[in-house]
Amino acid sequence: MKRTIFSLLLVSVLIFGTIASGCIGGGETGTTTTAPRPTQTGPTETQPQGVTQAILELDKVAVIDTGTAIVVVGPKGEEPTVSIPSGKKVIRVTYVVDEANTPDVKTLMEQGQGFGAINPAFFRETHVDALVIAARRETQPEIRTELFKALYILGNYYVPEVILGQNRQLRVYWDWVKGRYYHPTLPERYDLLWEDPNAPSVDTGIGSYKNDAETLVIGTIGWPESFDPAWTYETFGWEIWHEIGDTLVTYWKEETEHVTPDLAVAWAHNKEGTEWYFVIRGGVVAYDPWNEKTYPIDAVDVLFTFWRVQRLGHSVSWMVAEFMDVSASQALTEEEFNNYLKDHPLIAEYNGKTKEIRSLDELLQFFGYSGKTAGVFKLVLPHPYAAILNIVADPFLSVVPMEYLLGDKYEEALKASNYGKNPDAWADYVKEGADDATHQLMHRQPVGTGPFYVKDYQENSYIVLEYNPYYWNATANPGHKRVIYIINDDAVSRVNLFLTGTVDIVALPTEKIEDVKGKTLGNYKVVVQTELLQPILTFIVFNTQREPFNNVKVRQALAYAIPYDQIANVVYNGLLERNWGPIPKPWPGYTEYGIIKYDYNLAKAKQLLQEAGIDPSKYSIKLYYNAGNSQREKIMTLLQNIWSQLGFQVTVESYEWPVYLQKTSHGDYDVYVVGWVPDYLDSDNWVGPFLYGATKFKEVNIEVSG
Repeated sequence: MKRTIFSLLLVSVLIFGTIASGCIGGGETGTTTTAPRPTQTGPTETQPQGVTQAILELDKVAVIDTGTAIVVVGPKGEEPTVSIPSGKKVIRVTYVVDEANTPDVKTLMEQGQGFGAINPAFFRETHVDALVIAARRETQPEIRTELFKALYILGNYYVPEVILGQNRQLRVYWDWVKGRYYHPTLPERYDLLWEDPNAPSVDTGIGSYKNDAETLVIGTIGWPESFDPAWTYETFGWEIWHEIGDTLVTYWKEETEHVTPDLAVAWAHNKEGTEWYFVIRGGVVAYDPWNEKTYPIDAVDVLFTFWRVQRLGHSVSWMVAEFMDVSASQALTEEEFNNYLKDHPLIAEYNGKTKEIRSLDELLQFFGYSGKTAGVFKLVLPHPYAAILNIVADPFLSVVPMEYLLGDKYEEALKASNYGKNPDAWADYVKEGADDATHQLMHRQPVGTGPFYVKDYQENSYIVLEYNPYYWNATANPGHKRVIYIINDDAVSRVNLFLTGTVDIVALPTEKIEDVKGKTLGNYKVVVQTELLQPILTFIVFNTQREPFNNVKVRQALAYAIPYDQIANVVYNGLLERNWGPIPKPWPGYTEYGIIKYDYNLAKAKQLLQEAGIDPSKYSIKLYYNAGNSQREKIMTLLQNIWSQLGFQVTVESYEWPVYLQKTSHGDYDVYVVGWVPDYLDSDNWVGPFLYGATKFKEVNIEVSG
């Protein structure tokens, strides 16, 4: 689920390449990526009472003491065998599994749904899945927090992923770059940053481009998973689309509590929170630099964008499939929307104010908008979800022009859908999977509506973005007129590019900080920022569908065979802070109550391996990391040494980022290392991606007492 951190989004927030978002991250730190209740391992996963201080029972029913509440979860009709402690609020979650619609884990592997429909470890535990769904459907913050605590405790116990630590920000750049800001899910917009006009002008080595005051040059590693927003689920791809695309809503710079209008100028929802209506900005066009054309954007393009993400079925589509019903969603005209409002008033919330809306004009006035509009997008949700606007702000939902993607089939497809009333009619024009023609086109020649467009690129070498002359919010003097990414996997070479002024911002491993700290170029100084603790986790992932990682005691043993302090202090130069579960500090649900605080303890590891009943010498383990990430290479080399001492046969292998994502999302690995940047700002976007095993339920019920 989101973005795995790739080249770690660009100098601290650069964690390209994701995990979204959410994102999987692959890069250097400092750049800114079931009833009969089947468990994922069988009998070895059922544990006796008292397995940790917080877990009071873990059998047909799980009972978790969060410190502030008792959470009980189990199939409908089952009762715990332990007595429930008094004096605390009791939250009871009961469920009925939908066995017929629960996908087989092996099928999800074949589909490449790791870090998508299912967690990256392909771990399935029904109690955990029920708690994830309960937290998603609950609306009271205090109840959700207790459910998140229970999930943190169970994630810490089952340890499908071992959290190595929570990342501190590392940003390295020249002080001639001005206006930098930080957001926990979105990278900076480079038209909003600027440079000292006297900054040096240096040849970039890419054509005739110079790194001058109008050009932001970034030295980084890796390559985007795809230029198609519906097919990129890592930080580099989201980074690109935040520059070349527009979403319906966005966060303005550092804001996190409220979203800001982007391609939607106003929005409202029904009382149940299951229907959302977005009024689309008029006069917006998508610029096609490959053919020198523009395409007007309206509500049908928005519907097509959302529907297409689910249709292609890449791992990023889980957020659409889980929280939206795109088949029931529609594109409306202003007249249709206005007529609907006469008998169906909606609730508008913006900038801390709430108002009941009975007309389109009233809604636009509430948002203070008086310009053109281009229809209304009706988004239907299967269940209310508190964080839905946070998801809508994610770059993978950047609006794309339906006409560009469908070409001469556009008018036919438009009519077939009754102009956006029946989006499933588009199934005749868009195929599932990577062979779809719209995906192949966008993958090679992306077209968007944002402040920049892709002008040129050479895979694994460079990407050039130019300022979009057709951008709806264009200014005569943007902070930068172009952005150039120079791709170089060698850290020494990137240091040289940086110190010579060839690049303004550089992605560096932490061991290279001293190579740049205190350096100057003329009157300018290097800035090294490390003070911010980010909501980003670095971790290793076990393939819980393979032996011996399908045994919880083996996973716990290996969690005790990790030199956390050495990794934090030597590999990450002190920029990795301990964390023991799938929620970062200080987000709701983070807890240290009753958990296992794994430390480096080989004796404990050996004891647990004995209890697991396995002979380590019979197992070969391959440790994967993404090529060019020297920190992850060091981590895996350390683990190779230590786990070999336990008797395992251990080797280390690396792969280029796109191949890495392909292998890991299909379960073609034993153990790998990655990072996670949240897709959106809600604790569900850590516990869900890290723990959800794709179990479907006929019922999930929540009862609160005490």
